Amino acid sequence: MTKQRMVQLNLRVPHNLKELMKQYIILDTHKDLSELTRDAIREKIKQDAPELYAELFREIGAHV
Repeated sequence: MTKQRMVQLNLRVPHNLKELMKQYIILDTHKDLSELTRDAIREKIKQDAPELYAELFREIGAHV
């Protein structure tokens, strides 16, 4: 598989949401806030737009 180019996203969240995320990381298997955020975005797209999610993997498979 080809290495995907990473880009940076900056976002603002309420302090209490960040603290909740940090507490969740302690209970879960995510290693940091970035990994949790990426996973949450993927899950949201997978749930709300499964056809877009499937397309992502078709594109990745085409580059292998």
